[in-house]
Amino acid sequence: MKRLGLVAVALATLTAGCASNTKQDNFREASFELCNTDVSLYSVSDDERVRIVCADGSKFSLNSEKTLETMRDINFDYCDGEGLGKFSESTKYYSFKCKSGTLISLPK
Repeated sequence: MKRLGLVAVALATLTAGCASNTKQDNFREASFELCNTDVSLYSVSDDERVRIVCADGSKFSLNSEKTLETMRDINFDYCDGEGLGKFSESTKYYSFKCKSGTLISLPK
């Protein structure tokens, strides 16, 4: 009976730990995915703007999680998951450079 209680406590602790994944944790995980190398700087300002600097000098500034998801999709679809070197967003276009050197501009 004591074992069952210990298993229940361990499971509850593990579940609580997983449930506390914050917005910053999600951005941090994605920064490693987008950099495809070490992250030198990761910061979130008071206005929730996220800045990422990769070890290879790539820099990103994100306004929202929606932009982050777009960057992830672009990295996977157009850069074959090798990482982004640059990324900018205008009102009509996404412009980016893959780490391979490929420059692409896509309409939103």
